[in-house]
Amino acid sequence: MDERHPNSARFHEILKELGDLHDLKQADYGRGDDPFANVRASAEWGMPAWVGAMVRLTDKVRRLQSLAQKGSLANEAAEDSFRDIAVYSCIALVLYEQEAKKLAEVESDVPF
Repeated sequence: MDERHPNSARFHEILKELGDLHDLKQADYGRGDDPFANVRASAEWGMPAWVGAMVRLTDKVRRLQSLAQKGSLANEAAEDSFRDIAVYSCIALVLYEQEAKKLAEVESDVPF
Protein backbone atom coordinates (compact mmCIF):
# COMPACT_ATOMS: atom_id res chain seq x y z
CA MET A 1 0.00 0.00 0.00
CA ASP A 2 1.21 3.50 -0.79
CA GLU A 3 2.16 5.65 2.13
CA ARG A 4 -0.57 8.10 3.06
CA HIS A 5 -0.17 11.82 2.66
CA PRO A 6 0.66 13.32 6.08
CA ASN A 7 -2.75 15.01 6.23
CA SER A 8 -4.53 11.74 5.51
CA ALA A 9 -2.28 9.92 7.96
CA ARG A 10 -3.29 12.38 10.69
CA PHE A 11 -6.93 12.00 9.67
CA HIS A 12 -6.72 8.24 10.19
CA GLU A 13 -4.87 8.72 13.50
CA ILE A 14 -7.71 10.96 14.66
CA LEU A 15 -10.30 8.35 13.63
CA LYS A 16 -8.47 5.81 15.79
CA GLU A 17 -8.30 8.28 18.68
CA LEU A 18 -12.03 8.94 18.35
CA GLY A 19 -12.80 5.23 18.54
CA ASP A 20 -10.68 4.96 21.66
CA LEU A 21 -12.39 8.04 23.13
CA HIS A 22 -15.80 6.51 22.46
CA ASP A 23 -14.76 3.28 24.17
CA LEU A 24 -13.58 5.19 27.25
CA LYS A 25 -16.66 7.40 27.47
CA GLN A 26 -19.12 4.55 26.99
CA ALA A 27 -17.99 3.23 30.36
CA ASP A 28 -19.40 6.42 31.92
CA TYR A 29 -22.40 7.09 29.70
CA GLY A 30 -23.47 3.76 28.23
CA ARG A 31 -24.56 0.49 29.72
CA GLY A 32 -22.89 -2.85 29.36
CA ASP A 33 -25.51 -3.97 26.86
CA ASP A 34 -25.76 -0.62 25.02
CA PRO A 35 -22.93 1.90 24.59
CA PHE A 36 -25.48 4.42 23.26
CA ALA A 37 -27.95 4.14 26.16
CA ASN A 38 -27.51 7.78 27.16
CA VAL A 39 -28.25 9.01 23.65
CA ARG A 40 -31.14 6.60 23.17
CA ALA A 41 -32.75 8.21 26.23
CA SER A 42 -33.86 11.02 23.92
CA ALA A 43 -36.68 8.66 22.90
CA GLU A 44 -38.12 9.29 26.37
CA TRP A 45 -38.56 12.90 25.19
CA GLY A 46 -40.31 11.88 22.00
CA MET A 47 -37.46 12.14 19.53
CA PRO A 48 -35.57 9.42 17.68
CA ALA A 49 -32.23 8.52 19.20
CA TRP A 50 -30.29 9.75 16.17
CA VAL A 51 -31.96 13.16 16.55
CA GLY A 52 -30.91 13.20 20.20
CA ALA A 53 -27.32 12.67 19.08
CA MET A 54 -27.67 15.59 16.68
CA VAL A 55 -28.99 17.82 19.48
CA ARG A 56 -25.89 17.01 21.52
CA LEU A 57 -23.74 17.64 18.45
CA THR A 58 -25.42 21.03 17.97
CA ASP A 59 -24.44 21.99 21.53
CA LYS A 60 -20.80 21.43 20.55
CA VAL A 61 -21.24 23.43 17.35
CA ARG A 62 -22.61 26.31 19.43
CA ARG A 63 -19.48 26.19 21.59
CA LEU A 64 -17.31 26.52 18.49
CA GLN A 65 -19.49 29.36 17.22
CA SER A 66 -18.87 31.07 20.53
CA LEU A 67 -15.13 30.53 20.08
CA ALA A 68 -15.29 32.01 16.58
CA GLN A 69 -17.16 35.06 17.86
CA LYS A 70 -15.41 35.65 21.19
CA GLY A 71 -11.97 34.19 20.54
CA SER A 72 -11.91 31.90 23.58
CA LEU A 73 -13.78 29.23 25.51
CA ALA A 74 -14.08 29.14 29.28
CA ASN A 75 -14.44 25.45 30.08
CA GLU A 76 -13.45 23.13 27.28
CA ALA A 77 -10.77 23.14 24.60
CA ALA A 78 -11.89 23.63 21.01
CA GLU A 79 -10.23 20.33 20.12
CA ASP A 80 -12.55 18.55 22.56
CA SER A 81 -15.58 20.07 20.88
CA PHE A 82 -14.33 19.04 17.42
CA ARG A 83 -13.79 15.49 18.68
CA ASP A 84 -17.22 15.38 20.32
CA ILE A 85 -18.86 16.58 17.10
CA ALA A 86 -17.17 13.80 15.15
CA VAL A 87 -18.14 11.15 17.71
CA TYR A 88 -21.75 12.34 17.97
CA SER A 89 -21.97 12.32 14.18
CA CYS A 90 -20.82 8.69 14.09
CA ILE A 91 -23.22 7.77 16.87
CA ALA A 92 -26.06 9.50 15.00
CA LEU A 93 -25.19 7.57 11.85
CA VAL A 94 -25.22 4.22 13.68
CA LEU A 95 -28.53 5.04 15.35
CA TYR A 96 -30.04 6.30 12.08
CA GLU A 97 -28.98 3.11 10.29
CA GLN A 98 -30.48 1.00 13.08
CA GLU A 99 -33.75 2.91 12.93
CA ALA A 100 -33.91 2.66 9.13
CA LYS A 101 -33.26 -1.09 9.32
CA LYS A 102 -35.96 -1.51 11.95
CA LEU A 103 -38.45 0.46 9.82
CA ALA A 104 -37.59 -1.62 6.76
CA GLU A 105 -38.16 -4.82 8.73
CA VAL A 106 -41.52 -3.57 9.97
CA GLU A 107 -42.56 -2.56 6.46
CA SER A 108 -41.53 -5.94 5.06
CA ASP A 109 -43.72 -7.66 7.68
CA VAL A 110 -46.80 -5.71 6.59
CA PRO A 111 -48.94 -7.83 4.24
CA PHE A 112 -50.20 -6.16 1.08
